Amino acid sequence: MEHLNHIIAGNLKEIRKRKELSLEQVSVLTSISKSMLSQLERGGVNPTISTVYKLSLGLKVPVTAFTADQPKPFSRTGKAYVIPLVGDEGRYRLYPIFEFREGQDFEIFDLEFDEGGTMRGHMQMHGTREFITVYSGELTLIFEDREYELKAGDSAAYNAFDDYVYKNTGEGMVTACIVVHYP
Repeated sequence: MEHLNHIIAGNLKEIRKRKELSLEQVSVLTSISKSMLSQLERGGVNPTISTVYKLSLGLKVPVTAFTADQPKPFSRTGKAYVIPLVGDEGRYRLYPIFEFREGQDFEIFDLEFDEGGTMRGHMQMHGTREFITVYSGELTLIFEDREYELKAGDSAAYNAFDDYVYKNTGEGMVTACIVVHYP
């Protein structure tokens, strides 16, 4: 966890400097106190996911902009190399295969979704789009006014800043790839 705190600290400081913002300005944008921001930049506190979401929305960058390691000339990745985001009592596993980086306006995730599982889409900054391809199973995307059923081989694109839910409505596991494109 301490390693992650230092990654978040370095990335927060880099993002703030790149945007030419003071701690005071970041505090106004994120509703996080200046003293807390200072502690975060030094790696002195363990930020909650809520804090990281406030930073993401206020600074208009993806959540993973704070958790990504610096890029290397060559790096191998895949499910065996990343820690999945897990939810719905373990019924879904979202693997951040390629995380957001400066100069790269997308992320790629592998999704494993057990039968009956549900996952709420994380509202992203305005203009963000998601692209999904289902490899196996049956996945339903539920928006306020519509439901879309996707089966193995189907792909779809949708606004990631809308309120939506993923649901495994078939039998067995859903496997899929999700690409998130940021404006």
